[in-house]
Formats: sequence, structure tokens, C-alpha cells
Amino acid sequence: MAADEPGADDAWEREQAEEEADRQRKAEPPPALGRAEFLAWRSPRLVGANPTRLDNPLWHWMVRTRWNAFRANELFGGPSAFDAGPMWCFDRFGKSETSLGDGRVLHIAGEHEDHYDPDFHIYNDVTVVDADGGVAIFGYPQADFAPTDFPTATRVGQAVWIIGRLGNPDGRVHDATPVYRLCLASMRIEAVAATGEPPGWIYRHTATLSADGRAIVVAGGERWLGTDVATRRNIDTWALDTHSAAWHRLTRHAWQHWVMVRTDRKPNRLWDTRQEQWRLANPHPAFTSHWPDSDEPDLAALDGLYRVSGPCGPLVEGTDSGAFSTVIDGLTVRFLEDRFWVEAVVEGQLGSSRLAELQAAMLVHLERIDRAPYEIEGGGPGVAGAGG
Repeated sequence: MAADEPGADDAWEREQAEEEADRQRKAEPPPALGRAEFLAWRSPRLVGANPTRLDNPLWHWMVRTRWNAFRANELFGGPSAFDAGPMWCFDRFGKSETSLGDGRVLHIAGEHEDHYDPDFHIYNDVTVVDADGGVAIFGYPQADFAPTDFPTATRVGQAVWIIGRLGNPDGRVHDATPVYRLCLASMRIEAVAATGEPPGWIYRHTATLSADGRAIVVAGGERWLGTDVATRRNIDTWALDTHSAAWHRLTRHAWQHWVMVRTDRKPNRLWDTRQEQWRLANPHPAFTSHWPDSDEPDLAALDGLYRVSGPCGPLVEGTDSGAFSTVIDGLTVRFLEDRFWVEAVVEGQLGSSRLAELQAAMLVHLERIDRAPYEIEGGGPGVAGAGG
């Protein structure tokens, strides 16, 4: 957000307040632990009972301070994660947070770091933090509650329904949707064998309780479709009946939807090119180039990437990283750039010639940006599947 944009001052003040709150959290000194006690609680642990209380001074301090695993391990002089494995950590993303209405907040699972980092771990625990800062940590057997990241957690009466996850690759099942129910009285988690037509392996979605308090409506997010294809943005809406545990599909949008990938399946250069474009547009001695290749970035190709002739609105950058949208022939067209693919969704149906024109232009410009051939996953130009 530029300094002169509406709301920029508010955003800056919020950022400053968050940084100050983080500084205050991290000012709490580490607990006085002997070497043996530190090593006993340093790492995530497997448990046998559902649930298992895992309260200890180290983890409680980690919850309050939110130190990342590397820094906390360093503060205690712990062993390298390359040798000892990841350190337990509460600095997570993909973690759900649910207010229980009495000052307590329920934090469910989440992950720390990316898969290539030695401290990477996907958690399957539940942490309850009360209004006074009290902490309670519950662990679960992985057979009862699998490692979970990017789910939703919706309170329905005295239970919290946990829907979806990305999870570890070997635990994903195409066309299935993980559903768990957490009983707040016992903190026990049980898997729910839902029936009907589920949204599939969904994550980063939203979940909203219906007005009558009976159904959980799931929308947005991404759907994993298998190991050899790119994930797809979820464009439809489902409802899970919490009385019958039955899924009902609410929409079936006939929107055009496709993904473009390099034919060699290597990472693309879109992020690097956009970074270089921003650097050149914002000259400053502190902003040095990190362009990784010997050839020059094709900024003209980047500017023309999502453009077609005729009626075409301006390209608008979204709030999510790599998200852009425009309007073509009166229809909103959304694009999402990933490191390995580019996804496009037309909220409706472009005419066949306009669809082919847009896809052909994208292929040409992507190939110029990467200096590598591209293809539409599942077919050539003119191919665009409807909603899944």
C-alpha cells in the first residue's frame, strides 16, 4: 500500500502496534530449565491418549512469546534441527483461531516454516489461551487427529467442527474432505464420517455457520486434485449439515477455469520479474537487484500478460500474493500466480474466440518471460473446464 492511499495511516499504525506487542511478548525471559528438562520438551511428541495434556514451562513460554523455533532453540543453546529434528513452536501459519465467548481462544494445529526447513512441522495439537494468559495444551494420536494446516474451525454448541487441511502429501485423498469434531467438555477429537458430495481436499477456505445454527457453509480456498496436477481455486459452495453429517453442494458454477504450466514443470520467473519491475519503478540505493539470471527480464511481456484487444479493464492487484483481476467483455477474470503455475478463472463464459485469444496471449507472454515453453494443463488453447 502506497503512503498516499486511503487507509495507509491506519495500516501503518496497526503495523506499529503489532510490532510493539511482539516486542513486549518477547521481552519475557526464558524459563529456568535444566538441560535435561529442555531436551525432554524441545521437540514435538507423539502421544497415545485422546486427549493428552502437554503442559510444560517451555511450551507455555513459547505460546506467550511466539518465538520461532530457530531463535528459541538458539536461546537455550539447543542442538541443531538438522541433527535433532524440529523444535516445538507456536509461531505458526495455517492455524485456526476460535473464540469461545468466555475470554478463551482455541488455537488448532497449523505449521511452522516451509517443507525444506529443518524446523518444518505440521502440528496436530490444540492450545487454549484464556483471557488472563493462562495456557492449556492438548495433544492427540495422529490416528485420531492427523497433522493439520489451513483448516477452518467452527463452533456449533459445545463442539468445534474442524474442516479441511492441506496436510502431509502422503495423507491426502482426492475427493475426500477431512472433518473432525472437538468436544469442548472433554477436549476429545473424533473423526466424522460425512456423507453426500463433499468439496474434496480443500484448504485455506472459509466456513460460516448458517442462520439456523445447523449447517456449516464452506466457500473459497483451494482444492488439491492429485500429486501430478496443480491445485485449483475453489469456485463453488458447499454446506455440511451438523445434525446428519451430510454434505450438500450449493452451487455448480459453469465458469471457465484453467491452469498454465511450464512444459518442463520447473519453477517460473514471474515473482522474480515482478520484483525487478518494482525495483526499477522505485529507485533507491537500498533496493538492490536480486534478478537471478544472466538475461534481462522481459518487463514488456509482463505488462501484456493478461491483456487482450477490445473491451478490457485495467489490471487490478488483489490483496493475496500473486492475485490479479481484470474485466473482459463485461466478465471478471481472475489470475493467481504460483511459483509453478498460473491459474485463471472467468466468472462466466467468454466467447470461444475471446477465450482462445486470452489463452494464446497468456502462453506467448509467459514463454517470453521465462524463455521456456508453456502449456495448458489438460489441453491446448480453447480448453477451459467448468467448475469442478
